[in-house]
Amino acid sequence: MATEAELIATLSRVFGDTPLHADMLVGIGDDAAVMKESGRALVACADMAVEGVHFRRDWSSLAQIGGKLAVANFADIFAMGAEPKYLLVTAGLTPDFGIKEMEDLAIGIKQQADAVGAIVVGGDLSSSPVLTLSMTALGEMPTGRAAITRAGAQVGDTVIVSGVPGYSAAGLAALRAGRADEFTSVVTQHQLPILDIASAKAFAAASVNSMCDVSDGLLSELGHIAKASGVGIEISSKPLASPVLDEIASKLGADAWEWILAGGEDHLFVGTTSGVIPEGAIEIGTVVEGNSVRVIDRDVPTSSGFRHFE
Repeated sequence: MATEAELIATLSRVFGDTPLHADMLVGIGDDAAVMKESGRALVACADMAVEGVHFRRDWSSLAQIGGKLAVANFADIFAMGAEPKYLLVTAGLTPDFGIKEMEDLAIGIKQQADAVGAIVVGGDLSSSPVLTLSMTALGEMPTGRAAITRAGAQVGDTVIVSGVPGYSAAGLAALRAGRADEFTSVVTQHQLPILDIASAKAFAAASVNSMCDVSDGLLSELGHIAKASGVGIEISSKPLASPVLDEIASKLGADAWEWILAGGEDHLFVGTTSGVIPEGAIEIGTVVEGNSVRVIDRDVPTSSGFRHFE
């Protein structure tokens, strides 16, 4: 394994050439990063990924693993109606990690940070028996905009989603079946989900009443909105039908609706609105009185989303 100094030097080389924001006083390479207080609301979130739980290195490259966790963090920032600015990365590295492994991991993270205009400003390294990553993203609310929370859904709202979920779950199923080469289009969606930045910004600009990142499954996220808002939600499966997923499911002996309604890690956005429907959004239901989520035209899948401790 490379020395800590060599690994840090590699990180400084990958991340150090990013131009600093105007309010960034000290970047990566010191004891801490220093940012000027901008007067706008600060938004913070964190995500962790553990080898064998969240990813397998024989299924994904280090660049994909790093990029995927960065996407998960940035999606949470966008789900609040905010814009990502900074990222802190903590890594527990296995004994096989050298300069090349560190560089691959860092490049994957930096590519996703560059895509959203964020800067990696620091973190920490440690040794670990399995590769373990933790990232903390910091973002800002645009001036004059309030945070979009899960608690804002109102009876009568239209339920919208930025795309059809289930593609990442389909990719995972293909990997588990040992048939990744047959279904590369969905496997790549699992290895590194695409973050639809345009849709996130469109939802926020349209002032949706509530919004969630679809990370643990559509029904699970709608359940979070229903609970936080004290409402019920009724959706139809028809607008979410996917011939592509149906075909893949039939070949794998699976149920596409398990993927669509309960699969996670798509990093789409689901929300509710009483206003104009953002361009490209799919209308899937209505907010009603009550306290639960109901699919009106289909049995609910046996799994309603990913749970770590169940």
